[in-house]
Amino acid sequence: MSASYIPKDVYAICTFQTDAEPRQFVDTRDAPTVFYGTDTTRPLLTVADKNIRDKEFPCKSPKNAMWGFICFGAGLIVGALLILSGPVGWAALTVGAGVLLCAGAAVYHGTKINHLCTGSLEKGNWKIEHEKVTFDEQKAITQNSILVCDAGGLLSPIFSYAIAKKYAEQIKSNNNTEIGLNAFASFFGGAGIVIAGVEMGIAKTLLWMGGTMLAMNEGTYWEREMIRNNSLEDNIHYQDMNERVDENSRMPGYLKDPLNATPGDLASPDILELDEKGDIKSQDGKRPIFFSGKWYVQDWQKNLIEIKQGTALSKDLSALEGVNSREVWKTQEGKVIVENIRNGKYSESLVQTAKDGLGRVRPRNLPNLAKELPALKMQNIKNIGKLGVKGGGFIGFFFPFIATGFSEDSRKALANAMAEDAGNGINIISNN
Repeated sequence: MSASYIPKDVYAICTFQTDAEPRQFVDTRDAPTVFYGTDTTRPLLTVADKNIRDKEFPCKSPKNAMWGFICFGAGLIVGALLILSGPVGWAALTVGAGVLLCAGAAVYHGTKINHLCTGSLEKGNWKIEHEKVTFDEQKAITQNSILVCDAGGLLSPIFSYAIAKKYAEQIKSNNNTEIGLNAFASFFGGAGIVIAGVEMGIAKTLLWMGGTMLAMNEGTYWEREMIRNNSLEDNIHYQDMNERVDENSRMPGYLKDPLNATPGDLASPDILELDEKGDIKSQDGKRPIFFSGKWYVQDWQKNLIEIKQGTALSKDLSALEGVNSREVWKTQEGKVIVENIRNGKYSESLVQTAKDGLGRVRPRNLPNLAKELPALKMQNIKNIGKLGVKGGGFIGFFFPFIATGFSEDSRKALANAMAEDAGNGINIISNN
């Protein structure tokens, strides 16, 4: 397929960029001798030339990791605050604070240095280079060539600034959305791990995390496979990208490139429903239920009702302030409250303290009940928070799959840019 050779300063876009501005390729080999026409400032580029001019791309790889760990640390702290009554809660709070401190240092560090684009590019490799033509003993690159960055991004030469700018906008939008989705999953992953650790135990939680990671890895592999097999069938650049440049792999990203891993890879383990004994609920005694919308809504309503009832009961009990507990049964207010409790106006868990071992309401216990209501209200608020984590974790489990779609869209944008730019170039053409 005929394609132009690439002189210095041709535009570049990258599938990992998070801004909308193209960059320009430059030569990095020593003493080039092959130039574009008589312009000795524009050498024709080869596979040895793997850098861009001046300003580097802001890369989604470090941003993904940075926001992933910030949100994961915040999630650990939120999860700890929701169950802060034992060693697991305190440990999670400590770890979460440590993660946030490290993430804060990473943010500061990221503002002081570049995104390591140059080092990653120089460790990368050009694909689909010219097999026969060399400049200065290095294979020439053409419009069909793609540079694979060591950080995972794909770059290609684009002659038209307008085309490069248009598709850079699309890639920026895709990548920033992907970062946001992964941050969401990381937050609920952090909170969910803490809550699941308390409800299910550390061993079960770790086992569940491993299962979700395997399921997610396998699921996203087949998602990429389906997208790549059913997209841009007439775009030769996209087909080359999939078959010769960036083949689909089952190897998880957190193994292939640990520095690019985010806590969002864990998803959230807190999407199981547990019975009163702490065992996994099931419909038939065999299958675990991963998320029951019916139970979720019922539990949420139960806590909201108790908060409302507790507020009303606290107001009624305020009339007994200063009354001796032994005299409560003589007051009209005390008699009304006892009657309301006996008639089931309040939930059992809310008024349990007012009853004796036989389940009978004792007026003398009402002052103690008044003292305990604020703690019961706070526990209901925490329960609502845990339900929120559970719902967010269920939603967040699917976010990495959505994020994969945006990532694949960035690859398609690069292929479309290459196809649209095919008619541009210089008047030195290769038959590659």
